[in-house]
Amino acid sequence: MKKSISILLAIFLGMGVVLGQDSTNNTSWKLYPTKNDTAHHALKTDTIYTVKKSGKPGKVTVSKDGRIDKISKDLAGGESQKPKAKGYRIQVISSSTKSVVDAERAKLIAAHRQHKTYIDYKAPNFRLRVGNFRTRLEAEKMQHEIKEDYPNTLIVTDLIDFPELEQ
Repeated sequence: MKKSISILLAIFLGMGVVLGQDSTNNTSWKLYPTKNDTAHHALKTDTIYTVKKSGKPGKVTVSKDGRIDKISKDLAGGESQKPKAKGYRIQVISSSTKSVVDAERAKLIAAHRQHKTYIDYKAPNFRLRVGNFRTRLEAEKMQHEIKEDYPNTLIVTDLIDFPELEQ
């Protein structure tokens, strides 16, 4: 029984190999037709080649949402292209839960609007940092102001944004 199954399997595989060979010279599988192929001649009669230009200048009006430019700028480097300087920030909280950090950020913004806040992710924690301080003394002053609400703050060195110039 095993011998007959082996023989049938060998015959079946042999037929598959023999019949799988295509001896015809069919060139329809080519990705790009050569000059001798008939498909190449069909390209010359395509509608693109028969379009005639009118010679009159056209007008195109583009309507788009302003947020598209912002996204394009961010994808091109956006915030990372702003000049940075070495300075200090105060790390207020570090948590693995983003919602906790967002809630603390909202409280901090409500109490101290004049300072920018930043959420940074360094696996596995989200870190809430505040301020763009050029000197450690400025950072310590802010740390003392928020000490009652946030007793476990840290002053960390970071790349800070340049202050906005008034015009």
